[in-house]
Amino acid sequence: MDSHSAGRRRIIVKYAKTLFALVIIGLVARHFIILLSRPELNPYPFELRIEYLLAAGLLYLGAHTCWAWFWVRLMRSQGVEVRLFDGLRAYFVSQFGKYVPGKAMVILIRVALLRDAVGSRPLVVGVTATYETLTSMGAGALVGLLLLPRLGVLPPQVSENTEVIAVLAAMPLVLGVLNKLAARRIDRMRGPNAPPLPSPSLFLLLQGLVHGACGWCLLGVSLGLAIRAVAPEPPAITPGIFLDDLGSIALAYTAGFFVLVAPGGLGVRELILQYALTPRFDPELAAAQAAVIALVLRLTWTIAELLFIAALYTMPRPQKGTKDTLKREEGP
Repeated sequence: MDSHSAGRRRIIVKYAKTLFALVIIGLVARHFIILLSRPELNPYPFELRIEYLLAAGLLYLGAHTCWAWFWVRLMRSQGVEVRLFDGLRAYFVSQFGKYVPGKAMVILIRVALLRDAVGSRPLVVGVTATYETLTSMGAGALVGLLLLPRLGVLPPQVSENTEVIAVLAAMPLVLGVLNKLAARRIDRMRGPNAPPLPSPSLFLLLQGLVHGACGWCLLGVSLGLAIRAVAPEPPAITPGIFLDDLGSIALAYTAGFFVLVAPGGLGVRELILQYALTPRFDPELAAAQAAVIALVLRLTWTIAELLFIAALYTMPRPQKGTKDTLKREEGP
């Protein structure tokens, strides 16, 4: 195949992915519009408590800060001394790359933003960003799998495919083992003077699952606050309700991530979240209440991201620190 045909094929695939993503978003949007246009929703029987949404947005930022910190740790483990501030900024800005079908734009943005910091080692940024993403999503898949029996009615594509969820949960460690084996073989072929290929330790990847689990717990609380911000009679706060929130958001978020053509999981996440939340409410209004909560949560998180990125860009950048400073950021 000549270069002209290959270029044309790439353009066709790109536009096909975009069209498919728009079809998914359009169908889900139509579903929500029909749901929210029901006559029993007039007048609108919901509340809006902004103070809960403010807290939900902060917890969302806290969750992603856990994951961004792990990414910085991954880069440092490969000899790239990146300041936490620079890592946070690159991480949060890159989150808007997830709205490009295929999710690859996230990694490209991180590489571009850290070009000055990493010098001639952009491969480290790309590889560690991939590991961070898969580890965070793998932790979410594991949490969702463990809590799946609590969640009641879910789409059959989720509830009947627990094996797929288990594979996604194990992916970071399996990839870590394969990468280590490949890196050792390739390093022997490249010679002693070649820079080593990025290959995080399995112990660090296990720590990444802890980072991921902490982030998911924060997202579970964030979802619980969003429910209390919208529902006129929100459920009481109990450990059981927290586990339901945690399982719901873990499954919805990871499903949206692994549907690669859905930009930012848009539509897929909201649809699964609606299914997971519906059994909690009055049967007549349950689906509509769950839909409103899912949409409000997406809007709250997006606004929180935008405001945080604006703050990172307006704050004065810290002076470049020594290795001791980086070690203090790393923690024990």
